[in-house]
Amino acid sequence: MLSVQLTDEQQAIVAHNEGPALVFAVAGAGKTTALVHRLERLVRERVFEPRKMLATSFSRMAVDDLRRALARWPHTQGVRVSTLHALGYRIVRKAASEGLLKLAEVKEEGAEQALLQRVLRRARELKVPWVAELENLEPEDFLSYVGACKGNLRYANLEEAALPSQALKVAAQAEAPKGLEWYLELYRLFEQVRREEGLLTFDDMPMQGWEVLVRYPDILQVVQKAFQAVLVDEFQDVNLAQSELLDLVTAPHRNYMAVGDDDQTIYEWRGASPRFILEFERRYQARKYLIRDTFRCPAPQVALAGRVIAQNQQREPKRLSLTKGFAGRVYVRLEPHPPAQAQSLASDIAGLLAQGHRPSEMVVLVRLYAQTPYLEQALIERQIPYQVVGSTPFYQRPEIQGLLAYLYLAQPGRLEGDSKRFWLQIYNTPKRYLSRALADAVWWRVEQGASLLDALRAEAAGAEERVAKRLIELADLFEWLGGMLERASAHALLEALEARLDYRRHLLRSSGFYEVGAGRAEGVRAFLEYARDKGSVADLLRHIGLLAQEHLGDPAQDPRERVSLMTIFRAKGLEWPLVFIPDCNQGTLPYSGSENLEEERRLFYVALTRSSAYTYLYALSSLPLSPFLQEAEYLEVLGAVERVGEALALPPDQLSTAQTLALARGAHKLGLERYLYRWWNAAQAPEVAAKVLRLFARAEQAGWLEALGLSSEARSLWEAFNVEPGQGPAGEFAGLERFLLRPSSPSKPPVFMPGQKVRHLQFGPGVVVDLEDGVATVEFADGVRRLALRYARLEVL
Repeated sequence: MLSVQLTDEQQAIVAHNEGPALVFAVAGAGKTTALVHRLERLVRERVFEPRKMLATSFSRMAVDDLRRALARWPHTQGVRVSTLHALGYRIVRKAASEGLLKLAEVKEEGAEQALLQRVLRRARELKVPWVAELENLEPEDFLSYVGACKGNLRYANLEEAALPSQALKVAAQAEAPKGLEWYLELYRLFEQVRREEGLLTFDDMPMQGWEVLVRYPDILQVVQKAFQAVLVDEFQDVNLAQSELLDLVTAPHRNYMAVGDDDQTIYEWRGASPRFILEFERRYQARKYLIRDTFRCPAPQVALAGRVIAQNQQREPKRLSLTKGFAGRVYVRLEPHPPAQAQSLASDIAGLLAQGHRPSEMVVLVRLYAQTPYLEQALIERQIPYQVVGSTPFYQRPEIQGLLAYLYLAQPGRLEGDSKRFWLQIYNTPKRYLSRALADAVWWRVEQGASLLDALRAEAAGAEERVAKRLIELADLFEWLGGMLERASAHALLEALEARLDYRRHLLRSSGFYEVGAGRAEGVRAFLEYARDKGSVADLLRHIGLLAQEHLGDPAQDPRERVSLMTIFRAKGLEWPLVFIPDCNQGTLPYSGSENLEEERRLFYVALTRSSAYTYLYALSSLPLSPFLQEAEYLEVLGAVERVGEALALPPDQLSTAQTLALARGAHKLGLERYLYRWWNAAQAPEVAAKVLRLFARAEQAGWLEALGLSSEARSLWEAFNVEPGQGPAGEFAGLERFLLRPSSPSKPPVFMPGQKVRHLQFGPGVVVDLEDGVATVEFADGVRRLALRYARLEVL
């Protein structure tokens, strides 16, 4: 066995033999290390045969981590390691091999898309009542709806499925998204065609695996005997189908260990729920373990993230425990508007690159991709290479391209080049219930030399009244656009066009997921704002063309050497030294369209725990700060971290009264007990503890404990070092009374004036340069910053 130092909490997990167990592992806890060492020990000590042990997860990344870590031991090679989808597929394949169901060969990746196209052809052949709706179908959106239904055991036709009575306790009839009632009918047809072909899609694997087990007791028995012990990582991400599949597989023995972090459940909108992990202990009478040490984040991130997530009610109470010390920082930048915020972020990145950091060490985390336009422009202007992970640059996104397509087609002159692509993008967007055949007929006239207006009116002349009316309305729209192109700014014209099309409402209503539709609608809103200072339509189109040209950069450049922009959803499980989080304001974090405030807070927690060194938070001073930061009292927390970190770095004899008091107050409030006892510099711990205890004694003697904000719990932390305080030098804590906490008074806040010397918690001393509308422009040693006085907490020197 390879030598590795495990913490006491990790060792407890490794020592678990049999029976149900639940492990709550915080972000960056080194859980993979604990899990693989447990598996290795169980094999080495012959508790279970390796081939009868299953290590699995919803996440392919987690499974790959487990597989790589187990590869170091030859005797663990027999352990089964696979995703839950692969487990479901093997069960279905077993049933197919026994002739219990039809199963075609596994299709290549993207089989769902190909299947959907065949389903759409069938729908048109059948002339279903909702066939006109198919012209506007977004395949990814519908397939996401189907995937969510299957993950939650929601059947297209529950009665037709004829499930055993026991299965009906968890399975249910699927419902259509509001406003998209025909989605359910298409889901039913999708399932009919899929069954006819014997095709198993990715989303079918857990659901169909579960269904095989509830239908066929003999196969259930075989599968149960195949696995004597099951370990599930990232359990907070499992959906109902996966949870119930695992319940059946582990039923005979419950040698079942679930590992995860309820505080990182951020995929509720697609089927995950914190209840699966939170109810596990009671459901299985499981033994509970905690891994609280984070080996990723330094003190500022640990303290702030811990204070943020503590506000959630639906969670397992636990606290991130520091191991890395105080070397990192969390910076908070307040800027007056989005362009300034983007420039500040790009400036910070440029400065770090100049110091030798690499682009691949950096990530910009957004709540929605709609936040990226100004950020992308600022990065391009500074020639900072970047990539939008999981999406495209903002000017290439379908919702933006849809609006721009109207502008391209309305321009005077012959339509050519990409014009047909633009036409096919918008002829039925928003819904006009125009057929593709009719769209092709219109474009044929354009190719013969007609203008788009003439082509539309010509087709209208021969169409039935309902269709003719829509063609004329579209022609009138392009006529209006053509007349406005030279007279209106791009911003004004786009706003008028969006209102005339009711485009954002269309985006919201055309998605089966509020999260997706709202993101697209918000992207349009952000783009309209982005166009505000871009001049005419021609100027805007030229500007976008230049952005695209400059963003391409050197095609030979390694794509990994780019700053990543991605949503927080995509960042879970990953880490970077340098993390940038813009728009830490009410309305974005949390997102105003979300009704799930606890999940929004979990999202912010995930963002705060991605960094191994520095985190940069940006907010607009013109909008309310994120309540997540306010309720966490971020300035006080970060200030306490800074003071405690400075004090712990000093030899005991150099600690001032203020620094000793900072340790006495702050160590307990920041939850540093485990860090101080296990990870801190043990050599100086006794002397520091003795000095802090002498301060407690001095305060108690003077009757100042409460007035200094000192509690018995805070004192117990230092008493645990089991040292004698001893007698300090005479006058050791002279002037302690200066730090007495006095009741707040209705005194007026400080008045700031240009030229005044001030101090900021993070930026240090500076000079007020200007004041305007509650915003102070202050010159600090590292540059000039604009700070909202409401949040800046500036002190007059």
